[in-house]
Amino acid sequence: FHFITSKVSTNLGAYQLLGTIGACVLTASYAEASEGYFQYAWGARHSALAGAGVADSKDATGQIINPSGLLSLEGSQLSLGATLFSPRRKYTGTDQPGFSPMGEVKSDSNYFLIPSIAYSQRIDENSAWGITMYGNGGMNTNYPAVERPIQECGGGSGIFCGGTLGVDFMQGFVSPTYARSFGNVSFGISPLLAFQRFKAEGLVAFSDYSSDPANLSNGGHSWSFGVGVKVGATVNLSDEFRVAASFQPKIKMGKLDKYAGLFANQGEMDIPMNWVVGVAFDLSQDVTFMADVKQIYYSKLGSVGNATNVQLPFGATGGPGFGWDDVTAYKAGIEWRQSDQLTLRAGFSTNTNPIESDDVMLNVLAPGVVKKRFTGGFAFNTSDTSAIDFAVAYVPTVSVTGPEAAPGNPGHTIKVEMYQIAVTLGWSNKF
Repeated sequence: FHFITSKVSTNLGAYQLLGTIGACVLTASYAEASEGYFQYAWGARHSALAGAGVADSKDATGQIINPSGLLSLEGSQLSLGATLFSPRRKYTGTDQPGFSPMGEVKSDSNYFLIPSIAYSQRIDENSAWGITMYGNGGMNTNYPAVERPIQECGGGSGIFCGGTLGVDFMQGFVSPTYARSFGNVSFGISPLLAFQRFKAEGLVAFSDYSSDPANLSNGGHSWSFGVGVKVGATVNLSDEFRVAASFQPKIKMGKLDKYAGLFANQGEMDIPMNWVVGVAFDLSQDVTFMADVKQIYYSKLGSVGNATNVQLPFGATGGPGFGWDDVTAYKAGIEWRQSDQLTLRAGFSTNTNPIESDDVMLNVLAPGVVKKRFTGGFAFNTSDTSAIDFAVAYVPTVSVTGPEAAPGNPGHTIKVEMYQIAVTLGWSNKF
């Protein structure tokens, strides 16, 4: 520790800035990301590459994807990023009146600011350390309290007769990283301090179907914490070709006690196991192509993966969940270092949809249905040590339609849909 602190004593200004931005990261709210509720990318560079790059780290945020990526960086580097994220969510009820209303209802709260921060430093020729603070995406919806006929809600309002309907769900991480190389192979490890915050409102109409109605809805924010780890490795097969992988086991989180009557197993909401593998190939001195595959195991979490129509009350052991399947994502990106000052980037990714038609009703709260994203961006070196990065992403509309699962309404059909636009601005500085 003394050795490391002595090496970075000249960078106290960077640490003060890291602490300030880190406080913003820890208090930010996030909306649906693109791979279920996971972010598809962190930082402006990887956002412009559609999330690809597990085998090609070029800035400090690369350690979020692959801890061993720190060994690709020289000296010390601070990377800051902020994404203006706009997901547009919509509910439509058709065919005949049901437990939820006929017609179209759009979610409010369409703009979110998502910050990230990362710092890296070489210790010696074969080792490096770093730290990151970032969000893992989440879910945020806010449907207005639409008027309902008296025969449907008994005088109530809103999609589920409980007034304004929505959730505010965020997961975040503070993660130090250590990486070491052994010849052409490097390994990295990132201990993870994970935290999450959740709030739901407008679900009081489900009280008769909950094991703990007092802790089903409208309880304000509930927090929980956990610890985990991410490991990664990179192999340089040649000067031009690299392969890499990272793995994060499931993180056991504390229970969200204020929603023990909503989430299966008395408020359980863990973070699913996931892994990424990929390659990077330098097509020329100035052009690099990257391709990744990512897998997220949502189905292994009862609160997320259990089917909505499980014949048990909400919150019970083995009770209903959101019915999410596992998500497999395929990503490809290309980077062209056009000059000493300008780098151009583009990417495309596609992933499987975690939501099927039988589970659409509860997923009005979290319509994480999008599949494809088109991305692009650039980096501009403002000096020998500083650079500005920009990225934009467009995610086309995807919808899922299915029957309402509420008893006594077999003819009512629900459709949820979403599209997304995101703009990311980043700044990095080498010390």
